Amino acid sequence: MLSFSKLLLLALVIGAVWFGWRWYQRMEAVRREQLRRQTAPQPARHTAPGRDSPAASAGPARAVDAEDMEKCPECGAWVAPRSATSCGRAGCPYGR
Repeated sequence: MLSFSKLLLLALVIGAVWFGWRWYQRMEAVRREQLRRQTAPQPARHTAPGRDSPAASAGPARAVDAEDMEKCPECGAWVAPRSATSCGRAGCPYGR
């Protein structure tokens, strides 16, 4: 028959398995992130004009690959101007 001590032991075993699984998943996520950082290409460090080395700069230089979006006056879609293609309308400024 089930007694209080057996139910308590069962709850402790289930809790230990649950927290053990969460710990394992956290360690795997950390390992994958470290592996991704090791295999990712390192961004080029740029020097400011008049400086000899990247170490002389105040902080790490990061190349930003972002582009401002513009609203197409013809169709109203937001597009990146350098990589936009025509929407097919006659007045589209991005016709290539």
